[in-house]
Amino acid sequence: METRGHLSDLNQRFKSVLNPSPGEIHYLWWYMQGSIMNPDVRDALRKAWGMCERHAWLALTLEATLRHGFLMGPAIVYEELMIRAARIITQPGPFGGLRRVIALKNHGVCLMCEMGLGPHSRGFASPEVMAKVADIREMEKFVSATRPFWEEAVCGICAGNSSPVRCRPHLMKEIISGQGEHLPSTKKLVKKVSEQIARYSRSFVWEHRGTETIADRASLISAVGWLSGWRPFLELFYEGQG
Repeated sequence: METRGHLSDLNQRFKSVLNPSPGEIHYLWWYMQGSIMNPDVRDALRKAWGMCERHAWLALTLEATLRHGFLMGPAIVYEELMIRAARIITQPGPFGGLRRVIALKNHGVCLMCEMGLGPHSRGFASPEVMAKVADIREMEKFVSATRPFWEEAVCGICAGNSSPVRCRPHLMKEIISGQGEHLPSTKKLVKKVSEQIARYSRSFVWEHRGTETIADRASLISAVGWLSGWRPFLELFYEGQG
């Protein structure tokens, strides 16, 4: 049963870990309302493989909060990115490591960082909206319901454990340093997540509504973590949990 103390602790962690500013919330509100599908925005997301670690998790958390768990926009965006990543990471041929690093590295910067949006950015967001945003129970509900399926995707370096899976940033660092032992397990994961998130994205089409599984929903969390890194998410929802 949810307690007032638990809610207070959750909200406090959210403020401590992601600490959204009025400027960020103002931008993300319009991002959610449709600019996420703007060609220039989509191009920026492709070049940067999503957003930086902090903004990626902030965007998903706010969308879950303000849209009550209806995550069609992020599902569409991350489906495209993960299908592309799976094609790159599983492609055979000579100089595979070098080709993957070149293809998987950022060719642009986080669009929110490029706009100068950060924890201290000014913008129009009323105290009521700020309070609503701080209540991230919808995101927590989504995380808890899908946990058995996204846990396997958590990067061992981000989590500080023995998992053989690596997120994209850490995988590239290992390949550059000549360490490729975690590539096979990560390849398998990326391919699996790309297939799951394609099904999740398709489930928002009327004819396919209700066809997604819990594992398919979990793939959205796995995709964000793999592309941008897991640390803010783990601090918010994972550390200290049994």
